[in-house]
Amino acid sequence: MTALAGALVADDSPWQIPRYARDMLWVQQGEQAVQVQGERGVFTLPAPADPRESIAVVWGAPGGPPLAMWSFPETSAPLVLGWEGEARIGGFVERIHVRESRDLELVIAEIDGGPLVPDYRTLPGLDEMRGEPFRRGPEPDLATSTRHTYFVLTLADSLLSEYLYHAMVSELAANCFAALGPQAGGWHEIVGMPLLLESLALLAPGYRVRLG
Repeated sequence: MTALAGALVADDSPWQIPRYARDMLWVQQGEQAVQVQGERGVFTLPAPADPRESIAVVWGAPGGPPLAMWSFPETSAPLVLGWEGEARIGGFVERIHVRESRDLELVIAEIDGGPLVPDYRTLPGLDEMRGEPFRRGPEPDLATSTRHTYFVLTLADSLLSEYLYHAMVSELAANCFAALGPQAGGWHEIVGMPLLLESLALLAPGYRVRLG
């Protein structure tokens, strides 16, 4: 097979990879990894590419924490993954940091876990409910069995911070939906993986055994 060329971000997307993140993002497939280039995250994975292996964008270095994963494309055309900085992470809150920065009181949670499967469903829409009865399957939420540490940030007085605390003390698994902080916010000066938490879901206690 030929080399796989593509970009993380679509040309018509208003979102661009923040400057601080451009040296931190790698595209990885199996043992192959290449650092992305520029505001769109252009990359070329060398041949041969194994279609059985998913494609991941990882943080920091090859083998680093995956932020998102995609199935291998069926086409040989240049690949546009359509990523816009989002990270969907499942795992357990292992530690919580509380600090003040720029007149903001922040909670930073360390999540021990991994990326959610590419086809993970959050809440069903009308089309899903009309097409078939919605029910969670027995399959694990996580795309890999390898665990990594992720950092998610939120305001200390937010509802999200309260539920992060509940997840930690009750040992509940949490699915966290976050996105890379913008360059202007200086979030990367607080922690080296600045994922701003947008929403989360807490899982029933028995779900621990299904996380790999």
